[in-house]
Amino acid sequence: MQNRKPHRQKAPQTGHSIFGTILFSLLAVLAVEILLLTFAAHATRLGPQLNQNAEDILAMQVDNRSRYLQSIFHDAQELTSLSDTINGLTQQLLDEGEISLSTLDSSSDAAYPLLEAAAPELISTLRIKSVTGVFLILNTHDLDKRKQDSRLPAIYLRDLDPDAAPSQRNADLTFVRAPAQLVQSLSIATDNSWSPTIRYRALGNRGFLYPPFQAAYKDGASLAASDYGHWTSRSYLVPGDTHEAIAYSQPLILPDGTVYGVIGVELLADYLWENLPCSELQNNGTYFLAVTDTEELSASELQLRPVLRSHCDGQPGSADESLTLRLHSALTRRYLFNDSLYIASVSPLNLYSRNAPFSGEHWLLVGSVPEAQLFAFAQRLQQLLSFIILITLAVGFVCSWLISRRLARPVAKLSAEVAAAEADSSAIPHLSATGIRELDQFSSAFTQLSKDVLDSSTRFLRIMKLASAELGGYELRDDSVYVTDNFFSMLGLAQEQPDPLTPKAFRALMGTLEQRWFYRLSPANNKVFAIPQPDGSTHYITLRVTHILGENASEVGLAEDMTTTVLEQQRIEHERDYDTLTGLYRRRAFDRACDALFQQPEKLGCAALLMMDLDNLKQINDTYGHDWGDQYLRQTGQCFAANTPANTICSRLSGDEFLIFFYGYQDQNQLRAQLELLSAALQRSVSILPNGKQLHISISGGIAWYPTDGHDLLTLKKYADFAMYQVKHSHKGRMCDFDIGSYHQEAYAAQTQQDFELLLQEELVSYHFQPIYSARTGRIAAYEALMRVDLPTLHSPAQVMQLAHETGRLYEIERITVFHSSAIFQRMQAQGLFQSDALLFINSIANVSLTNEDVEEYAQRYPELLKRLVVEITEQEDLDRACLERKRNVPGFSGSFALDDYGSGYSNELNLLELSPRYIKIDISIVRGIDTDRDKQQIVSNIVAYAHARSMQLIAEGIETEAQLRTVIGLGVDLLQGYYLSRPAAVPAPIAPAAQAVIDQLEHQRFDPLGL
Repeated sequence: MQNRKPHRQKAPQTGHSIFGTILFSLLAVLAVEILLLTFAAHATRLGPQLNQNAEDILAMQVDNRSRYLQSIFHDAQELTSLSDTINGLTQQLLDEGEISLSTLDSSSDAAYPLLEAAAPELISTLRIKSVTGVFLILNTHDLDKRKQDSRLPAIYLRDLDPDAAPSQRNADLTFVRAPAQLVQSLSIATDNSWSPTIRYRALGNRGFLYPPFQAAYKDGASLAASDYGHWTSRSYLVPGDTHEAIAYSQPLILPDGTVYGVIGVELLADYLWENLPCSELQNNGTYFLAVTDTEELSASELQLRPVLRSHCDGQPGSADESLTLRLHSALTRRYLFNDSLYIASVSPLNLYSRNAPFSGEHWLLVGSVPEAQLFAFAQRLQQLLSFIILITLAVGFVCSWLISRRLARPVAKLSAEVAAAEADSSAIPHLSATGIRELDQFSSAFTQLSKDVLDSSTRFLRIMKLASAELGGYELRDDSVYVTDNFFSMLGLAQEQPDPLTPKAFRALMGTLEQRWFYRLSPANNKVFAIPQPDGSTHYITLRVTHILGENASEVGLAEDMTTTVLEQQRIEHERDYDTLTGLYRRRAFDRACDALFQQPEKLGCAALLMMDLDNLKQINDTYGHDWGDQYLRQTGQCFAANTPANTICSRLSGDEFLIFFYGYQDQNQLRAQLELLSAALQRSVSILPNGKQLHISISGGIAWYPTDGHDLLTLKKYADFAMYQVKHSHKGRMCDFDIGSYHQEAYAAQTQQDFELLLQEELVSYHFQPIYSARTGRIAAYEALMRVDLPTLHSPAQVMQLAHETGRLYEIERITVFHSSAIFQRMQAQGLFQSDALLFINSIANVSLTNEDVEEYAQRYPELLKRLVVEITEQEDLDRACLERKRNVPGFSGSFALDDYGSGYSNELNLLELSPRYIKIDISIVRGIDTDRDKQQIVSNIVAYAHARSMQLIAEGIETEAQLRTVIGLGVDLLQGYYLSRPAAVPAPIAPAAQAVIDQLEHQRFDPLGL
């Protein structure tokens, strides 16, 4: 070894005491913790963020409630059906001379026929809508000329609990306004404020009569009646009543444009507030409905006029005062009330059409909470945080002082003993125990260390000579350098060894080594050098450096030949990262390289991920063997490697799938040019198959663009895979861009299929029933069960049937229909809501029949209903004779079939003969317009003649007008079905009075044609 003897110099007495060092360190840590805690509290804006969260929650609650409330309002104001029915009754009574428009509003007696006819319709509307009242007011004159306090004939019905189940005899209803004669005939109780007529109070736009009536009257009824609909912008009390309410009303307009009154619905304030619980607004907030004339709801100041308040926070419910709400944040506003600030969220209620007369009145739902209450949690949290910081600071200081004293005492004692031993260098020091394990171990080791130094040095040199790997080393001090004989030769620096070897020259030479042959850092963070050898090979040397501190500070280095280990590691890494067949990256290496790029977005520029599937690989493997398939893959990988630029990452994912990531381009056009070059190179690459044919590389690829389609590798992979999937299932051999529209369409189709599976698993269907009436008496003869579906992507039975056909799930639909509709029908009959002897028509799939097990289960559940079951077969479906026979021969079944939609299919007579039905349902396409079409009348006459001769009954379905009803009865049909008689519903309404009157009239004429 070469060496230079070091010169020893006593170290000066500098530095701090151990007590001060420990104390200051602990205090510094404490100070940093306090500063970090304080900084975190301010930097994260904890208080403002909590306040913002409170405002967001308030806005979300109000928005959710407004949507729910808007649905209630929209349902309430849908009065078109009621208006059409009353208009029809009015026109009929006018035609019969029962009433006169000139005297209609003069008295209740003059209007009684119309009031009596309309009362059942009003009751039916009150039952099916979530409203607390319904009213009809008759007036045919200009209200501007009508005297105040004049009396108008009216009906005003009220149901204080619309959500409760209806009583059988309307015992839960009360008349607020109605003629005494009508009260007696309907046996409905009267309200405490009852009066036979309604008093015209001349309230102008504040009432529920004047605004809609006068708007239509002055406008000449040029719009639809619903366009004149109006919600009262002030709450009101019926004279003599204590129930505060708002109302919606619209004019009654005859076809000739005559305005003769209004109809409307009432919503009591108490009922509204049941659906707007104040408890969800911090238990101290309030909801109120308001109206504003301001068009721009995002204005900095919003003037509004409250209509109703919930009174939850003590704010008065006066509807006359106005409020000014000033913009506070993106979601909330602020207003002052009784010297208190309130935070409010405003959500619009869209109640009027854009061009309607009252579209300038903008309804709002406002939820407000006192500002102090809304932000109370954030204030309390900030106070608590400040208190915790102060306590932590005080306790930390005391603990730091005590700990410093405890730790410094034994160390100071040991330091004094070491200093005393240093004075006698020839003696081995003996240090006393301190009670601290680490210090005591140090004392023992310090004594033994001087004995072992020489032995250790000798032992180390022997080990280096016996080691299997070549070792070399050095020790560098401020004034000397020690190196082993082989150190410079191991590092390839034998010819450059300086003479004399000084610390400065040694450091310069080691700097040259690092610049010339540095390879990488080892896992232990040691430097590895790649040293070229004269024979062309490379040796890999690891240099471990240790810095020894203290009085005789030095740097010790150990050089070890790690060539065998590094080469083995390189081989393993290559096999891990590269596909052995194609030489391209494997999946993990590709992801690792791309992830590194995505950490430096500035390098990406315009980028694209190309995901490819190699076409025809399976065919080649099956036809020519896997060796040719491997050659096909190898050729593809070589083509990718040779025809992609440096800023490209290529990978074989698995099997026949490849990934290429292009990056660093200025725009898509530049990158597309590179893609076209790659595509052309693939087409030029040719292999000759064993049969002599040429094999060109064919790929189907999908392209996802960065940053247009996604900003991360996972998203780009997903989109590129979807684009590739689209290509593979359309036109193979192409590369296509990702299309977000197609992606969403696929997602919607998947959601539809998921909803369909959920429908089948949980049987998420309901059934409405439409009555079928006798053409002679108007009595209910049967009910037809009609499927109803309400799922996010499924809304109609037609969708369900289409999916069932496509997926082969028709049997499950058949079973659900038969069992579900029967269960509901039997329950309705047990509750007295359906006629006990009525038949049940069930729509059945012609080519599907229940298994024997399901038939037995049905017979056990519904033995009586089985006798009154009629199976409807759609005439448009192909009839399966075996299925029909199985259905017809079910034990206990009446064997009654109905041929549905007769006249709309492609083989009427053949299906009629095949099925031999008990009932034939004439299709709506024939019934529609039959009153004016003689050809359709002749068709029905022929069917009637054919059916009656064979004891079959004819059902006319889809009857929508009186003229159609009269015509089909006159042609001899047996049963009637359609909207004109009764609409489908969970609990269908009774037959329309107008339809019943027609049936009675025609039946009377049949027995008494001369009217005697």
